[in-house]
Amino acid sequence: MAEAERITTAIRELMSRKRPLKSTNPVRVAHTELVAALAANAPRRLHSEANSKDLEGRADHLEKVFAALHVYLTAIIAEMAQDIPASTLDRRYLDGLFQQFSADAMGAIRDAAAEMRGHENWRVS
Repeated sequence: MAEAERITTAIRELMSRKRPLKSTNPVRVAHTELVAALAANAPRRLHSEANSKDLEGRADHLEKVFAALHVYLTAIIAEMAQDIPASTLDRRYLDGLFQQFSADAMGAIRDAAAEMRGHENWRVS
């Protein structure tokens, strides 16, 4: 809990600055954009009586988080690839792993929402 408060405080401090420091380092820029995207897309709390719309909302939230993280991950990998032999780091493989993971996670949540929606419709009928 205390760690979450420290993270929230750090994000608020970043957001309260008038203008982010300009950087020519693509990783630094991607990191700043990731933090800004996370701060602008805070998750809404799920209640114990969550419904399919709540799950869809959480899926939409994670979709934005994964998109921002993908940009950051791509910048990190591109920077590393400059300094090591191409045969050592397979950028396409790592990108594919991330895309597969995020698609699987999103699919599982959206499938759960669809199943829940089916139960909700059944109860109404």
